[in-house]
Amino acid sequence: MTDDSVYLGWDVGGTKSAAVLGNADGDVLDRSEWPSDADRGPEAMINDFLAYARKAPPVSSLGVSIGGPLDTLNGVMFDVTHLPGWMGLPLRARLQEALGMPVFVEHDAAACALAEYTWGGWQGCHTLIYLTCGTGFGAGIIIDGKIYRGAGGHSIEIGHARFAPEGPQLFGKAGSNEAYCSGTGLGLLAEWKLGRKMTPREVSGAAVVGDEGAQEVLKIHAEATGQVCANLADTLFPDAIVLGSLARHLGEPWLTMVRARFDAEAHPHARERCTLQGAALGDRLQDLSALAAALQERTGG
Repeated sequence: MTDDSVYLGWDVGGTKSAAVLGNADGDVLDRSEWPSDADRGPEAMINDFLAYARKAPPVSSLGVSIGGPLDTLNGVMFDVTHLPGWMGLPLRARLQEALGMPVFVEHDAAACALAEYTWGGWQGCHTLIYLTCGTGFGAGIIIDGKIYRGAGGHSIEIGHARFAPEGPQLFGKAGSNEAYCSGTGLGLLAEWKLGRKMTPREVSGAAVVGDEGAQEVLKIHAEATGQVCANLADTLFPDAIVLGSLARHLGEPWLTMVRARFDAEAHPHARERCTLQGAALGDRLQDLSALAAALQERTGG
């Protein structure tokens, strides 16, 4: 029997936000995007979304995909550096009261992992890990079709784990995974190693035209990402590790270096079992992540 329910999703970002209507097949039926203007604070951002939601047709549930540490079971935000004023915000309760429907608030990495599992060709696998590899470095883990959450529903904060004893500082410590493996970290690595302020795109562009310093920075970044993937593969023996934004923006040269490090470091049995690839959903992933969170009303995720 076909599920013809409609679901509402809100992808919350520090730069832009988007609302989508979609169904269980991953079809986006309507979409609206607007600048977040996050400095206005949470109430203004919530009201922007509610203006869309209140004009939408009846839906089964709302899913929110948002970055930053949070209590996913209760939908309460912790310290969210890119969203001023959101700390301690009971987002789930606020939206349920305003809209009178089930609301599911998910860390963006977990929501993306669920979207890749649901619509990216991984349904039925035992374990899938998604790494954001974007502005930040977050992890979402799906085990037997369900999101794995930490104690008390806490989101997983792999970016905070230390990769090296020294390095750029992100997530409150020097040498963190986020400082070595995120898009932001790629620029900071260039400044740390070369003394040059560069965006990730500038690092990549300089590497392509033969800048040896940029090539070395890109290699450090890719090998760090591959090492983290190998550590995760050895720990969890997943079916797949799926890489987010940078896999799409930096392309095959970066992925080749990531895979080379992964192949050299992962346990042979984990390496044979695990597929390491970029996100199958591409540009659709952020929209579908919010819909995937909403679908938990149906799946009990």
